[in-house]
Amino acid sequence: MSRRDSRETGALVYGGVPRAHLMPPEVALQKKERGRRRGLITAVVAVLALTVAGVVGSFLVAANAEAQLAAERRTTEQLLASQLEFTEVTLVLGQLQSIADVRGELASVEVLWRDALQPYLSVLSDEEAVDSLAFSSDSPAEPPLGITGPLRSPRVATVTMVVLTAELPVPYVWYREWELIDTYADASIDSIVRTQRGYETTVTINLNDVALSNRFSEEEVTE
Repeated sequence: MSRRDSRETGALVYGGVPRAHLMPPEVALQKKERGRRRGLITAVVAVLALTVAGVVGSFLVAANAEAQLAAERRTTEQLLASQLEFTEVTLVLGQLQSIADVRGELASVEVLWRDALQPYLSVLSDEEAVDSLAFSSDSPAEPPLGITGPLRSPRVATVTMVVLTAELPVPYVWYREWELIDTYADASIDSIVRTQRGYETTVTINLNDVALSNRFSEEEVTE
């Protein structure tokens, strides 16, 4: 029988090299325990390394997210600032447009009374004094004055004045002069009353659209 066959069958083999474990079992156990400890230490170190790597990675991710959030916040603030500026510009433009609209409406009915009345008052002589004046004109918020009756001309403004004279006045002289004025629409004598001071003549003069100031051109109003 061969040596191999003898090992496999459990038979005793003669002529083999004797072997013996001279090391105490405690030493083998200590050696095995040291190996196990080294394995545990290696595992702990690996876990610590993975934990540190995870913490560092989380910190880097959080830092990156914070940087992106800060960038988005700056972008949002810039957009809000631009929007606020645009809103302010829009508001100012709207106010300017409202002012231009109101100015255009007022300019369309404005009468510069001193300039408009000066030609009519200059017709009166030194003995004919104006005792009182009353004005009325078209207004954007009210219906236009319109025509007061048949054979009357369109008007945009009306002046009622009381002329005081020592002698009985001759109104047709005034009419002839007033008809030559470009702002004249028509006129009427409302009354002539004798008082202790003399004669009080109430006159109504209607002005046409030439009397409008038109201080603002259409281009200026719509700018």
